[in-house]
Amino acid sequence: MQVKINGAVAEIQDDYSIDDLLLVRKLPRDVVIIELNGDIVKREKWGSLKLNPSDSLEIIRIIGGG
Repeated sequence: MQVKINGAVAEIQDDYSIDDLLLVRKLPRDVVIIELNGDIVKREKWGSLKLNPSDSLEIIRIIGGG
């Protein structure tokens, strides 16, 4: 199925959760914020929330600095 990730169309497996997507893309879950269709998704929902065709995700990496 196709979803939009950070503005680009991506092909992913059906029945993926946000956690599945992060695992495949090798993104550590403790340094990202996920926005799904314009709403921030709480981390505790990442494993149970299944993605749907045409969903739009923004994956924002948190970078510390000083």
